Amino acid sequence: MPRGKTPTSSKPPTIPADRRLLDSDLEAWAGRRAFRGGRRDALLGRVEWLRLTPDGSGLDARVRDHRTEPYEVTVRLQSGALHSECTCPDGATPACKHAVAAVETLRFPLSDVPKGGNGGRPRRGTRRSAAATTALSGYVVLGGGERTLTRDERISQAREEEIASRRQRSRRRRYRVELVSSEHQPPTFRVVDRSGTKHRVCLRGPKAERSNCSCDDFAENELGTCEHVQRVQRWYLRKPKRIPQHVMSVWFSPRGWTDRMPQPLQEIRLDTPTGSGAAALGHWFSADGYLRPVPDGTSADAWLGAALEAASGAASAAGWTLDLDPLVERIVERQENGRPDVDAIDAAWADVVPRLGMTLHPYQEIGARFLARRGRAFLADDMGLGKTVQSIAAALLLRRAQGMSRVLVVCPASLKHQWAREVEKVCGELAHVIDGPRAARLEAYTAWTRGFLILNYELLLRDLESIRATEPQLVILDEAQRIKNQGTKTARAVKRLESPWAFVLTGTPLENRLAELHSLVEFLHRRALGPRWRLRPFHVVEDAQGRILAYEGLEVLRKRLRGFFLRRDRSEVLDQLPERTDNTFWTGMTAQQRRPYRRQAVRVATLVRQGRALTGVEIQRLLRALTRMRMLCNARAQDAWELWEPRIADPRPPEPEEVRAIGSPKLEEFAQVLEELLDESEEKIVVFSQWKRMLQLAEFVTRDVLVRREIRCGLFHGGLKSQARATLLDGFRIDPEFRVLFSTDAGGLGLNLQDAASIVVNLEVPWNPAVLEQRVGRVHRMGQQRSVRVLHFVTRGAIEEKVRQVVEDKRALFEGLLSDGADQVVLDEEARASLVSRLSGLIDDERLP
Repeated sequence: MPRGKTPTSSKPPTIPADRRLLDSDLEAWAGRRAFRGGRRDALLGRVEWLRLTPDGSGLDARVRDHRTEPYEVTVRLQSGALHSECTCPDGATPACKHAVAAVETLRFPLSDVPKGGNGGRPRRGTRRSAAATTALSGYVVLGGGERTLTRDERISQAREEEIASRRQRSRRRRYRVELVSSEHQPPTFRVVDRSGTKHRVCLRGPKAERSNCSCDDFAENELGTCEHVQRVQRWYLRKPKRIPQHVMSVWFSPRGWTDRMPQPLQEIRLDTPTGSGAAALGHWFSADGYLRPVPDGTSADAWLGAALEAASGAASAAGWTLDLDPLVERIVERQENGRPDVDAIDAAWADVVPRLGMTLHPYQEIGARFLARRGRAFLADDMGLGKTVQSIAAALLLRRAQGMSRVLVVCPASLKHQWAREVEKVCGELAHVIDGPRAARLEAYTAWTRGFLILNYELLLRDLESIRATEPQLVILDEAQRIKNQGTKTARAVKRLESPWAFVLTGTPLENRLAELHSLVEFLHRRALGPRWRLRPFHVVEDAQGRILAYEGLEVLRKRLRGFFLRRDRSEVLDQLPERTDNTFWTGMTAQQRRPYRRQAVRVATLVRQGRALTGVEIQRLLRALTRMRMLCNARAQDAWELWEPRIADPRPPEPEEVRAIGSPKLEEFAQVLEELLDESEEKIVVFSQWKRMLQLAEFVTRDVLVRREIRCGLFHGGLKSQARATLLDGFRIDPEFRVLFSTDAGGLGLNLQDAASIVVNLEVPWNPAVLEQRVGRVHRMGQQRSVRVLHFVTRGAIEEKVRQVVEDKRALFEGLLSDGADQVVLDEEARASLVSRLSGLIDDERLP
């Protein structure tokens, strides 16, 4: 080529689409239903691939729907009119929704797919640039524009970002790297970080492209790399190296599992110098080199042992060195350890169940068998259906069938003594409840060799190493939503517990985000729901501003959960539960409440109407103002607590003018209702509030009512010591004069009060609907013999009246994932809005009293 001459590009020229493709009336062509469905699919990024024909008069596309493979769509102009074909069942109609989605995608102004670390969203302050509706003949039409990214695009971006973050960490952190292999083996290194933790990294393949590491991150991330691999590759390959080629490797190579639980044995891979599996080993290894599934009737240990023996013989015959990854033996050990003997469990059923101190309901028998047979399982029955009893029965089955003897129960502090009572009730044993100073606790851990050991999450965090040293055989996490946030110290500590068997119990496995469910499942099976980084891009559809449009692929989640996850809704056993009735009492505001309430509402409105993303400081100011608005809906005195605290501490009943000065029509109404409830029957009452101060005010305004009737009450909250909690609850259950229990949400977590109370009072509406059901579930649960009444007190015309609207998308996700049939949850306009947008809507239409 002559110097200075610019080479010509071989890329086909950009061509425009035919105007009839862009201007035709798609609703008239396909019908209203197909048009609306197709436009929605286009907006949700379901068109995975699209290209124009060479003359621009037609297009070919692939459109994803609920099945695994996308549908193939063809649209052509014939005699001036649109004609389409699709592989879907409706493809024979004039036009299906997939054809509409393809044409709609072509019509959107398309911009380049954004790059970088924003998760597929434009950087703040950048404008969206629209390109002309053109494409290259035979080339894919890429881009975002109005439509969202496809699932593959989202995952690809997230994958790149995860690998880049590990590369950055490998450059930023200090490691000591030592070569520990011989010259005839693949280069193997010991990588030691600053804490002294050692990892083994092995480089395989001509360019070290097939490497692995012994760290947990490599085993779980399904990226094929980690920061230790990145560090070693950069250090070792800084100069050309010749990696030994005459080596047959049998090694651990994690695969990407998108639609089912990972099978670690099928991640054992064979690589030969020729680049493919030896023909003689085809019985054990598939064409891609991975170990075949274990045949029925064969143990994992025997299957892998035979495969390794065959591989060793083949390597020896060919004159190759055998490279056997030490991680392979660890995989087999983990597979065999913790796998219950199902036949032994079924045989133990006849011995264990008749000796229980109670009769299990049929659904409880199913739950107990499920837990015992799975060994590591998740029981997410609705509140009040007896998860505690089912888990104790399952533990007894494992004890009888497997010889398991040590059961560690981790629960909230308020439930420790309740668990002890349940254990004694079910099997007659005295459980060990951990309390007291550190020296006494350490002595109890050392002495524990058999039975149930019960402690709370806070003690687990303090005594983790001592608890790990006890080597529990079964760990039961009750109210396991305590570890829903994977970054907390509690979650990290719990996940360091090791045991062959484990049960996770919670009635609310999902409250706000899919990541919460992932964190809970991680305790049982680290990779059951895939790597953390892939969860959001796989299941969450966002627009360019990061607002959630829909949750998709929920059937994949259900499929991955199915083997170890069991949930029964209360409606399934409703015939065994007492009747429940709900009543709402609407109250207003006084002038004392209204004035400061308006000031806080103005602050919220000022923040949310700025038309930009809020800073961290502004978010904190916003949340403080919202909290004060909710407190002012309760009582003026709650917001001005320092003025009222001395009087509340005084045991004298209040004067009428003091009750009015508190500034709370809600509490005045509550006092009247409570008086009527106490007079009409002998039923006991549980009063809930998010705030301890609100409960103290409630006790204050009802003090005269209670004193005149010689009725006792108590305040149950998270700050009580364990023994004080147990004494208070025993008194509420046993003493007929103790009829009113005031409880915070934190204090009442996991309480079983069905044998004591039958009336629940909510002094305010919680932000989270799951919290509301948890409150009611303390009383309306299995074992309740009476009709249950639930009373709600709500301030009319204020933010409290609309709180449930803010969390509708959370309820939609919860129900969509945990009930069969829904693969996608598309949120409505209100639910799609960001927090700031939704709050703006609440303030805009709020009717200040």
